[in-house]
Amino acid sequence: MSRLHDASRTDAPTVAVTVVLSAALRRGRPGGGDGPQRHVLAAGATLADLLAALGIDGATDLTAAVDGELAERDTPLRDGAEVMLLAAMEGGSRSRRRGDQLEM
Repeated sequence: MSRLHDASRTDAPTVAVTVVLSAALRRGRPGGGDGPQRHVLAAGATLADLLAALGIDGATDLTAAVDGELAERDTPLRDGAEVMLLAAMEGGSRSRRRGDQLEM
């Protein structure tokens, strides 16, 4: 009985996660289509590792949730986790209060 097939296996443990990106984050990615995307990372990976794999700068202001719970960048990822990444929103108009009237 040959063990050649078994000896050639060098599969390192991995975790597969499903990632949902907000529209703002999808726009910045090449080929960033709609819908959830599956990504495979080394076992023990954190949210920061996933962001790096996605090419998202570590300084990017975003909100992350893992399996529906708010997550920090050092949150470990488990196999089968769902990760949602939302970009911080900016906008609106500046307003000043003058007496009892609001100026826009």
